[in-house]
Amino acid sequence: MSFDSRETSLATGAPIRLYQFSRGVMRWLYCTADRDITLSTQIFKTVRGGIADDGIRQSGDPNVDVLNITGPADLEVAALYRGVPPSRAVALTIFDMHHSEPDVEIAWAGEIQSVSRPRLDQCRIVCSPLSARMTKQGLRHCWERACHRALYGVGCNVNRDLYRVNSTVQSMDGAKVSNGALASYGNGWFTAGWIEWSIGSGEYDTRMIERQVGGDLWLMGGTAGIELGSAIRVYAGCDQRIATCDSKFNNLNNYGGIAHLAGASPFDGNPVF
Repeated sequence: MSFDSRETSLATGAPIRLYQFSRGVMRWLYCTADRDITLSTQIFKTVRGGIADDGIRQSGDPNVDVLNITGPADLEVAALYRGVPPSRAVALTIFDMHHSEPDVEIAWAGEIQSVSRPRLDQCRIVCSPLSARMTKQGLRHCWERACHRALYGVGCNVNRDLYRVNSTVQSMDGAKVSNGALASYGNGWFTAGWIEWSIGSGEYDTRMIERQVGGDLWLMGGTAGIELGSAIRVYAGCDQRIATCDSKFNNLNNYGGIAHLAGASPFDGNPVF
């Protein structure tokens, strides 16, 4: 029988839902069945205590169409959101199938929005559909003195590998990581930059640098997830000023601000400039 015929059948249906959470090549695979399900080369594991969702909605309003998944508190993918959440979104694809039926249908796609624990033994994973991204306002060019471009991003075009320093965590105290060798770059060289460290499978997590003094880097979100002795990559930061763009990065042609913007506003009611 086909998926459609069993889906509409009154007696022969045996529905199973597969949840594929992914970040890059990393995967967390679960199913609602009482045994593991193999799909292609992937094994979707049965969950002790069960995993379920509150149903797929397609109202057209992303705020209404959020999907709530409940599972045991120790679910591996939920553990990523204890403390500081991952620096990259974790995607979710849901597949529907029937037991012993080879046909599989993609039922839903989106990403994790947040994770909570309403009970000691339960987690709730709130997921937003892909359509939610369409309602987000895109980046715009701003008429301002400071540069509006994202450092090392499109428009800025600075090669971040030229401003990367490979280092290790010599010490840490929950708010900052330290390595004495970083002091040679001078205070503030890494302020507004970031560090990244490997979390396995070629994936890296990142943490913004709020302030750098000597070899100390104060991190936005603290040091959760970083281990003493970890290898880190440290990237120089930018304060978005034209002088920094010129002297530090030699990137004046790509500066996105208007350094000589007039101090008077055309909207202050004064008709004379």
